[in-house]
Amino acid sequence: MKKILIIKLAAIGDVIMALPMLTEIEKDYPGAQVTWVIGRQAVSILKCFPVNIVCIDDKKLLSGNLWDKVRVILSLWWKLDFKYFDLIVVGHTDPRYRLLTMWTSRGTKRFFLKKQQCRYFPVGMRHFTDEYVRLVSNDDCRLEPALSTVLPALKLDKIDLLMQPLKGKKVIAFAPGGAKNVLADDKIRRWPIENYVELAQILLTRGFQVVITGATTDDWVLPYFKNLAVVNLVGQTNLLELVGVFQHCNLVITHDSGPMHLAGLSGSPILALFGPTNPYEKIPRGKQPIKFIWEGEKYACCPCYDGKTYAACQDNVCLKNITAQRVYEEALSLMHN
Repeated sequence: MKKILIIKLAAIGDVIMALPMLTEIEKDYPGAQVTWVIGRQAVSILKCFPVNIVCIDDKKLLSGNLWDKVRVILSLWWKLDFKYFDLIVVGHTDPRYRLLTMWTSRGTKRFFLKKQQCRYFPVGMRHFTDEYVRLVSNDDCRLEPALSTVLPALKLDKIDLLMQPLKGKKVIAFAPGGAKNVLADDKIRRWPIENYVELAQILLTRGFQVVITGATTDDWVLPYFKNLAVVNLVGQTNLLELVGVFQHCNLVITHDSGPMHLAGLSGSPILALFGPTNPYEKIPRGKQPIKFIWEGEKYACCPCYDGKTYAACQDNVCLKNITAQRVYEEALSLMHN
């Protein structure tokens, strides 16, 4: 039986985009035993899949002091205990992540952002999911056709308690916050909150029920909706419950964020709003109807994300100029298809 180690921590969306590696591993290494090193933020998602989980404190590892970082690394080394793996995959571009397996595990190693045989990882304009799959594939040089991998199915119990009062209504969920991880608050990725409010007003007047979702740290959005008859679920769900909420919605509208990727696991239609990031690299790969709005061709600076940082943008016109009316029209089109 093959043994495979995956190192993939970080943001929720990055972990979700990496999940199709499990499908590829099952195809190329049937019956393989997979161990996945993951951070606390996204561990609940990974628990839904047949892998051995090694959870570490990614907040201390990425933003703690030197001693915090050393303790996390030593703890991981202890858990891995010099085990042999047939394949070790480090799904991060930062070379410092290689320290996590440097002294404690042995086997063939592959790294994101490094030349493996004939090509570098990742290839620009390729969807990150395809690049993760290529990283574990037996065929590093696969060029055509594009892998076009999709997310594995995520089966959850119904979240009747939260959504039962909305049964029979046309429900559209917003996730106006997010775009935040252990290292940074990428507010430049967010569609302006004022635009979300305008869209909510349009939808409510046309008979839709609007649900506002988010983590407890997204409670800053609530004052903007205080005079609207929206359903507030901000801070009231964990990650899996949020996926369950999305499963009960006719449509999820959000920008490039963790909730967008969670919606990809839900099976519900998605309308995603992009600006500084490239949707062709990030848009969810679920089987449900998915559309995005991106006006990158209008701006010479777009996209401005280089994989690590964004341009020092003070206006964010690439998202601000996507109007609520246009999003409403696209939403109707998506739901009617």
